Amino acid sequence: MWKARSQMDEFLEIINRRRFLAASGTCLSCAGASGNVVESTVPADASVEVIAFSPVLADWVQHISRPWARKNGPVKVRVGLPSGRLEKHQFTLVPPRSLGSLASGLGKVPASLLGRQEVAWTDVLPVWRDRLAKWRGDTLGVPVQGEIWVQVIRTDWLADDGLQKAHQSVTGKTLKVPRLWEEWIELGTALKGKLPGRPGAPVLPPLPSAPEDQLRLLRQVAACHAMERLAAGQKLRPGREAENNHYALDFDLLTGKPKVAGKAFVHALEWMTRMAPLQPKQPENKPWQAFARGESMVALVPGSALSALQRGPLRDRFDIHPLPGADKVFLEDGLLQAGQGNSIPLVGSEGALALAGPEASNEVWDLVGYLIQPKTQLDLVLDPDMGGPVREQHLQGAPWDGMQLDARRLAQWQNALRATLSPAETINPAVALRTPDVEKLDELLARQVAHCLSGKGKPAECLQLAADAWIELGKARPDRLQEVRASAGLT
Repeated sequence: MWKARSQMDEFLEIINRRRFLAASGTCLSCAGASGNVVESTVPADASVEVIAFSPVLADWVQHISRPWARKNGPVKVRVGLPSGRLEKHQFTLVPPRSLGSLASGLGKVPASLLGRQEVAWTDVLPVWRDRLAKWRGDTLGVPVQGEIWVQVIRTDWLADDGLQKAHQSVTGKTLKVPRLWEEWIELGTALKGKLPGRPGAPVLPPLPSAPEDQLRLLRQVAACHAMERLAAGQKLRPGREAENNHYALDFDLLTGKPKVAGKAFVHALEWMTRMAPLQPKQPENKPWQAFARGESMVALVPGSALSALQRGPLRDRFDIHPLPGADKVFLEDGLLQAGQGNSIPLVGSEGALALAGPEASNEVWDLVGYLIQPKTQLDLVLDPDMGGPVREQHLQGAPWDGMQLDARRLAQWQNALRATLSPAETINPAVALRTPDVEKLDELLARQVAHCLSGKGKPAECLQLAADAWIELGKARPDRLQEVRASAGLT
C-alpha cells in the first residue's frame, strides 16, 4: 500500500497540474486541429511518440512523463494524433472497445514488463487485466485509465415530506434511492410535475443525444437483465449455457449469433421507450447537466463529472450510489427472479489501454511501464476530472481529496467503487463490444434504436432488424465466433 499524501500536498499538486494544463491546452488544441506533434521542452537523443485519442489524457501524459524523460537519456516525449500504422517508437492510448479493430497490427506486451515489481501487474483489476487487456488469450494492452458510472439523487428532495407522500400514494412504496431500473419509471411517474419550484416538469433527466451514449445506456440496462451476477466464491451455473448466463451480452458465446433481439435487449429498449414520456422532450449531450441545473431528481453520471457537481450549486445536496439493477434476468434456461436486484456493471466503452506495434522500442514499453506504476497511476486517478481506477489499491484507500466530498459522500463514492469494480463484489462485469467491426455493428444498432425512440417502430421489431443486419454483416466474417469470444475477454 502506498503512503497516503496529505490533503494540502494533493491540493497543491492539482493546482500545479491545472496551471500546466492551462498553459499547454492551446498548443494541444492546435495539434488536434492540424495533426502536428506537440513536443516537450526536454532535449533528447531518442524519442517516444504517444498517440492519444483524448486531449485531456494527452496533457496528462505530457506532464507526468517529464521525470521519466529526464531520467532516461533524456528522452523526448511527443504527443500526436492517430495516423495509421504504429511505428517502432510509438504507442497509442485508446478505449478498450477499439482493441479488436487494432489487434492484428499490435505486439504482445512483453512479459518482462508485466513481471516488474514496480508495475504490480497482479494488482490491476481482474476485468482490466484478464479480459479488457487481452485478445484471444494474448495481453496486447496495458490499462492506463479506468471508467465508472454512478447514480446520483437529490438528498434534500428525498427528505421532502410532500414528495414522500406523493410517491407513497401512487406506488405504495417509500421514496428512496432507486435500486432497480424499474424504480426509475415509478419515480418519474409518481413525482412528475411535483418537484419544488418545478410545477409540471419531469423528474427524470433527458435522453442522451449521442448515438454511442444511447447504446451505452441500452447496454447498461440490458446487461442486468441478460447476465446473472457472480460474486466472489460463487461458481458458474451448471449446464452448457453457463457462459452465456454469466458473460454473454451482444452475442451468443456458443454460436456467435446476435443476442440484441433477445428478451434482455427488448426489455431494455422498452424501458427506454417507457421513460420517454417522463423525460424532457429535448435530448442532451450530457444529460447529467440537467441534474446539475436542478432540473432532475436523479441522473447517471460518469465518475469524472462528480467533482464538478460538488463544486456547483448542489454541493452536499446529492447522494452517490451504484447504478440500479434488474428484478428479473432472462437466462438461457429460464427466467430468474432477482428480488434484491441483479446489478451487472458495463466496462470497456471508456477509459484507456496503451497499445504498441510488434516492433515497439524498449523506450516505448519502458514509458508504458512507468505510466502504469501504482504511484504514477494514483496521480491520474486522483485527478477528479480524469476517470476511474484500474487497480484494486485504488478501491481500498485512495485519498480522494480533489473531489471535495464530505465524509458522507466520500463513503458513498468508495462504496460505489467497490460495488462496481471490486472482484469481491462482482467477478463477471459485462464487457463492451470489441469485435473488429464494432463501429459498423453499433451503427446498425444505433439506427434501429433511434428509429424506435422516435416512435416509428416497436422495440422487438427494431431490434430484430438490427440482429438481421448483424447476421448479414457476419456472413463475411467466418471467424465470427472466435471474435465474439475474444470480445468478451474469453478464449
